[in-house]
Amino acid sequence: MRYEHIRSDLKENSSHKNQNQTYHNFLPSVSLSYNTENLQQSLTYSVHTERPPFGVMNDNAVYTDRFTYQKGNLYLKQALTHDLNYMLFYKFLFFNLNYTHTHNPLITAFYSMPGNSAVTVSYMDNFDRMHNLTGMVNVQYPVKWWLPSLTLTCLKTFFNYPGPNESILKAGRPLVMLNFNNSFTLPSGFLLSADFNYGSRGYYQLYEAKSYTSFNLSLKKSFLKDKLQLSLDAYDIFNKNNTRASARLNDIIMYSVGKEETRKVGFTITYRFRTEKKMNNQSAAETEMSRLNMDNQ
Repeated sequence: MRYEHIRSDLKENSSHKNQNQTYHNFLPSVSLSYNTENLQQSLTYSVHTERPPFGVMNDNAVYTDRFTYQKGNLYLKQALTHDLNYMLFYKFLFFNLNYTHTHNPLITAFYSMPGNSAVTVSYMDNFDRMHNLTGMVNVQYPVKWWLPSLTLTCLKTFFNYPGPNESILKAGRPLVMLNFNNSFTLPSGFLLSADFNYGSRGYYQLYEAKSYTSFNLSLKKSFLKDKLQLSLDAYDIFNKNNTRASARLNDIIMYSVGKEETRKVGFTITYRFRTEKKMNNQSAAETEMSRLNMDNQ
């Protein structure tokens, strides 16, 4: 059990605004586990806080570009999260289920600048509450010279936020992420890695992310008793790992597209001048016992 007493005092000199807050928080943490030879399970519950840093509470507006400004929010409150997590590990199977309930979550919001609707002002704000449910399954089973690892993650956000004409919007479809990592041990000591990543269209908080895929390849070879390693890496071979998202809040719809060349090739040379470090494991107590002829007693 943890108890927090927090008092924060903030004054904006330019506007003479004050924001003083006092918090009294009881933050319990409970963990239960059950283990056998092949099965491991654990269930944990905890409560934690997230306090906004003073930097995002600055009331000044910061110019990002001619269409985007960033502004602080003097009246931010702390967010309080209840976290429940279950974990299971059985042989080659790993499963994790997590649920969080956040009161006054801190979320990036936005509005149109008064008098200039072409400019969007983004800021951090407290919303009422938010629930997140995340499930993750990982299967990893070696087959001779092949080590596959498949991870499936599903995130569902339960979140309501204001829409146009005083309507209420809800976070929609969940996010699904798939990671398929493969390692192949080839003849002559070559190691080949092939990774495929996929993210579905879905919502997190009030933002809707678009789908993406990426495929990466890597070929490694070691020389000189692992002192020298050569690596040839190719990232996002099909150039599909693009950042695209949209959000709607009140009467504003905002689209975000990341224009970045993610397809690239790299060559890495690594040389280790010393592969291991010899250490003297004899302690001062053992030396003293040997001197007094006590180590044989």
